[in-house]
Amino acid sequence: MATIKGVYEELKKMKRKGVDIGMFGESFIEMYEKDQEPSTTKEVHVTFVKNKKEGGSDGKNN
Repeated sequence: MATIKGVYEELKKMKRKGVDIGMFGESFIEMYEKDQEPSTTKEVHVTFVKNKKEGGSDGKNN
């Protein structure tokens, strides 16, 4: 059974030799290399809540 890294390495060898690896092969190489780059971003989730009308001093909307 082939590993993802093994397939990547084989496709890179074929490409260096000048073999046409097709669109799938090119995409596979690009995605593997992109996945190997260290991530410089962080995903965050933010919720914005806006009061529809001003409430009393207790903060409740009356």
